[in-house]
Formats: sequence, C-alpha cells, structure tokens
Amino acid sequence: MNFGKSFSIVSDLVKNFQANEKYYLSAEYSEIDARRDFIDKFFTTLGWDVTHDIQKNPYEQEVRVERLVQVAKAQKRADYSFYLTPNFRDVKFFVEAKKPARNLVNADDFFQTVRYGWNASTPIAILTDFEEFIILDCRFRPDIGDILNSMIEKFHFTDYLDEEKFRRIYHLFSYEAVADNSIEKYAERLPKPKGKKAKKDLFKRGYQSIDEAFLEELDQIRESLAKSFKKSNPHLASEELTEATQRVIDRLVFIRFLEDKLIEPHHYLSEFGNRKSAWEDFINAGRTLDAKYNGIVFKKHFIDTQNIIEPDDKTFSFICEELSHNNSPYNFDAVPIHILGSIYERFLGKVVEATEKRVRIEEKPEVRKAGGVYYTPQYIVNYIVDNTIGKLIADKTPKQIAKMRFADIACGSGSFLITVFDKLLDYHKKWYQANPKQAEKDKCVFVDGAWRLTLLQKQKILLKNIYGVDIDQQAVEVTQLSLYLKLLEDETTATANDTWVLFKEKLLPNLSKNIVCGNSLIGTDILSNDLFDFNEEKKLKPMDFENVFPEIMRDGGFDVIVGNPPYVFTRDVEFGKVVKNYYKTHYLELIEKSEKSRGNQTGKANLYALFILRGIHLLNNSGLFSYIIPNTVLRTTVYEGIRKYLIDNTSIEKIVDLKAGVFKGVTASTVILILGKNLKEKQVSIIDNPQNADYIIEKESKSRKRYFLS
Repeated sequence: MNFGKSFSIVSDLVKNFQANEKYYLSAEYSEIDARRDFIDKFFTTLGWDVTHDIQKNPYEQEVRVERLVQVAKAQKRADYSFYLTPNFRDVKFFVEAKKPARNLVNADDFFQTVRYGWNASTPIAILTDFEEFIILDCRFRPDIGDILNSMIEKFHFTDYLDEEKFRRIYHLFSYEAVADNSIEKYAERLPKPKGKKAKKDLFKRGYQSIDEAFLEELDQIRESLAKSFKKSNPHLASEELTEATQRVIDRLVFIRFLEDKLIEPHHYLSEFGNRKSAWEDFINAGRTLDAKYNGIVFKKHFIDTQNIIEPDDKTFSFICEELSHNNSPYNFDAVPIHILGSIYERFLGKVVEATEKRVRIEEKPEVRKAGGVYYTPQYIVNYIVDNTIGKLIADKTPKQIAKMRFADIACGSGSFLITVFDKLLDYHKKWYQANPKQAEKDKCVFVDGAWRLTLLQKQKILLKNIYGVDIDQQAVEVTQLSLYLKLLEDETTATANDTWVLFKEKLLPNLSKNIVCGNSLIGTDILSNDLFDFNEEKKLKPMDFENVFPEIMRDGGFDVIVGNPPYVFTRDVEFGKVVKNYYKTHYLELIEKSEKSRGNQTGKANLYALFILRGIHLLNNSGLFSYIIPNTVLRTTVYEGIRKYLIDNTSIEKIVDLKAGVFKGVTASTVILILGKNLKEKQVSIIDNPQNADYIIEKESKSRKRYFLS
C-alpha cells in the first residue's frame, strides 16, 4: 500500500463520514461500529493486516485486536497492539478506540491510553474514534493530574484530506515506516526536560521508564515495611527482615498481576482494610489464594504466624492503597514479564540491614564492589536462547521436547529462564497450530481459530524442561514468581476456574525441585574436614547436582545451559583459603596448562571462568552451552589455559564480539560464547557486532578468524 493509494482510500472514508456525520456522532453509533466501519479500514490502508486476511496463523499476526472486555468499569487491554514479524514479544505501538460521540480530550481516556504505552515501554500511543486522531506521549509516568499535557499532536478527520497532514500520519504509522524505526526516530526528536525541570519532573510528573519507576516504588515499600516490622518486632534480624519484606512484596505484586490479567474476577488490594485491618485482610487473602494457586508465593510463611507482630495499619494500608488499581499507574497486563524480571534483578541487589535501633537498605557487598547490578539486556537473552534452545527444539515434536532439560545455574531473577519458557510455549503453540490432529489428541483447546495450550500443558512444559540454581534464596523465590507470572500470562478467569474446579488442579505447580537454592560451584565434599560452623555452612550452601537433579545427571546431564554468570575475582571470594583451595583443585588445575598462565590463576581468575567449566561438565554429550562474559576470556594471558581447554574439550560454534556498552554504565567489552559438547570438527563463526544497537547483526569477521584459537 503506497502513499497515493492510502491517501485515496482514506479520503473516501472521510467523505463517507461527512455524508453521515450526524448519525456517526450520535449516541447510538457504538465503538465497535466505529472500529469496523472506519478504524480497522484506516489502519489497513496504512499497510497493516488488521482483519487478518493474509496472516491467518493467530500466533503470527502483527495486529492483535481485543474484544471489548471491561472489569469494574475499567478496560484492561488496549483495543489494538501492533507488532513486527518475527518479534511478537515487544509492542511497537498501541491504539485505543472510542465511539465518535465521545469527546476524546479528557483525562480518563488520556490516562488509560498513556498507561498502556508507558507500562509496555512504547514511547507513543494513539487515541482515536476516527473523527479525531490523537498522538500521546507515553514516556512519562502517567499522572491523572496533568495527563492532558501528554498530547503531542491532534488531527480532525477533515485533516486526513490535507495531503501534507495525512503524510505525517502515514510516515509515522504505516507498516513500512514502523519497520524503518519511525516511532523510535520520532520519539528521539520529542523534547526532553532539562535542568531544574528535569530534576523536579523525576519525582513529580515522573520522567521515568516503567522499570525505573517501579523499582523506586518497590525500594520505598521495602524500607517502609522493614522499619514498621522492626518497630513491632525488635527481635527480627537483618536476614529475617529481608525475607519478610520480600514475601509481602511478592504477594502484593502477584495479586495485582492476577487482577490486571483478569484471572481473578475482583480486586483485592483496594479492599484490604474493609473487613478487618489491612494486614489481616492481606493474610486471609493469602490463605484463600494459596488453596487455589499453590506455589511459593502464598505458601505459609512466618509472616502468616502469630510469632510476628503485623506492621502498623497506617503504613500497610497506605502501601496497599498506592499499589491498588485505583491509584497506581501500573498495568501488569501490559508490562512484559522480562521487564518485571529486570526490575527484580536490581531489587535483589539490596538487603535490609538492621541493628537494635536502626533499619536501613544497603547494597549487598558483592554488588557494591561490582559497582551495581547489571541486568542482561533482553536482546542478548533472546539471541542466546534462540541459538541454543531454539536450535535444539527445531522440527521436534512436543513428545521429543518433553525429554529435554534446560538450565541456568546462576539464574538470578530468572531472566534467561523466563525467555526459555517463553520460547518453548511459543514453539508448542505454533507446532500444534500446524498439526491440528495431534493438537486435538493432546487435548489442546480450540478458541478463536487457534489451538491453545491448556494451563495443565503449560505446567508440564515448565516442570519437565526448566531448571535453575542460585545461591541467593530471594533470587530463587523471584525466579519462581517470574515463571508463575509467565505461566499465567494468557489465562483468564474462565480458564483458571476450569483448571481449579473441573480438573481439581491447583494453578501453580511446585517448583521446589526445579528452581533450587545452592552453590553451583561448590559440592558437599568441601564439608568433609569440618572446617565450617553451622552459620558458615548455611551461608556457603554447598550443593551436589547428582543429589539435587539425580534423574538428569543419571541421563548424562542437561541439554542446554545458558546465562550470565557472576563476574567476581577468585581473590574476592568469602571464606578465604579453604574456598580458594577448593576452586584450585576442582577447576583451576584444569586450566593451568600454559606456562604463561601457571600460578597466575588463583588470584586473577574470575568466577565466570569457573562457571564455564562447571556448565560444560554438567552438559550431556550433545548439549549446547552459551554465556555472555567479559572478553578477557579471549585475550588475556590468565585465560590461555581455559582457551586451550575449550578447544580440546568442546566444539566452539560461535563467538559474538559485542564491544562495549552492552551493560548500562559499563565500558568493559563482552562476548557471547556458544559451545557444544559434540567434538566433531566444526567451523568457528566469529561475529562482529559493531553497531551497539538493541539487536545483533551477524556479520562474520574474516580478518580475526584465528585470534581465539591462536
């Protein structure tokens, strides 16, 4: 659809609207009529397959059109979401539709539309009834008080007849333009606050991305809760306060998610305090939801017992009110799960520190030493998962995939595992769509022209395929929470109730054997000489994979291990000589093969090198391994031994040189290693990615082909 043809068709729509304007502006002409008669056709002329005449596969449609669904008078989902093949994860822009009789310039409609865009991190969104077409700025945290200031441009339907004005719309929102990054370029040209106004806006109007704003709010909630808990319970130590505040926050976030996803038919947070105190209502809701959902989130915890005195009602009521759907700018139906993961990754970098008289929130020592928490950008996670799990499951049946095991042995908040799960769900949905007889046989459900996975099927995929380990118990809890959110992402009140009532199954599986707390690098053999007391052992958390994952290890190991391991020098590890000697005998002696590197490893080596060795050891013979790590592994003398070890013991399939700037605020360069356990002779691909863009261009470097192998 070129501009001339598009302009001609839209002109005809305008003439139709003008000829029957009185009727179209009347109360009896509905929103659904306006969508069918005008708005659908308008975006079709811009090159989008709105009515899915071409893109028949429901899982490969670039325009998702929502039916009218309202809960408590509030619509939960935008009417139109626009994507670009093959990335159906990230929305390019939203369109909110209304009936033409409505005056669109009002705070409620602006707030609703901006909220969709801001929560999904899309810079602009459209509010339209065809009579008017309004472009809204979604970069700011939505504030009902000044939301009308978010209007960037407004067009009347008669403006569509002006070739230059329509050209502005066409060159911003046509399929061709969006594919050429028109929205990103447009957003870059939008004015930004400067000087004092920028600082003022950071806290008033909220010139913040969704992740920055929600992280700031979670930090404030944690501090308020911790102080209130400590005041009522002076005996609580730092670790207990950290755990208690984490569990409360996890429940509040999960409940809001259930509300916004329409999985729970009514609101909880806004009603806490209506029956008893807000805290008692919160605890009672947890017991009710645990009966239905199971999982670590609502599992009985010491905050549910009489051994802890509740936080003061004023503090907790305020927290619930601010997070409730009535007052909060957050819409968890629009927030991608991986963004929640990025928020939690940074949230986990801090703990509650308590003395007898004070409570404060502090960065963990290892985070402080590293200069902060560096969350892996989603495009890196996608690339690693696509080139490992994506490669192994290609052309396989669900039955074959059910036998495969994928892991992250330093999983943090679960960002890699969320994406692995997402990849598996996406593959299964498309496979069943292409194999309808097997879909029916495997008891998929056919809804709106698509074969869809039941909640029970998704539970089985999660339990059979996904595994994770982390030394931080809070990280384990958050990973489980994130996977639960992903599991329930496409569910509704009806599908959830079917699983609970008809099949008598709880909605969340027990992940305690899949996502575990332990030290991936240190086995229980370190305890043989009784060198650690109880508290030290509890902190060290030694773990044997053979005991924790016996079936997987008996079968030869994992099919894929992915992740972003910690970058910590071995000289900085806790417990001094004992742990350093353990690393030396179990790992470093394997890689001290070079005269140049011999004797240098103990202090200068980094834990990421040990995680590489551990990961390769845990793979089965046909497994794949991929980490993002500092590029020092390719160049420095210290790692000459590990380079030789990898050449001798793996097939190096791909090395992606990412240059600097992958992690915000970090100048060090990183690389992606993709290795296989299969030792057949393979050609190594060394990929340059000089652009530093939010994607990876696979441009093979010919001139530097040998530098890793030399």
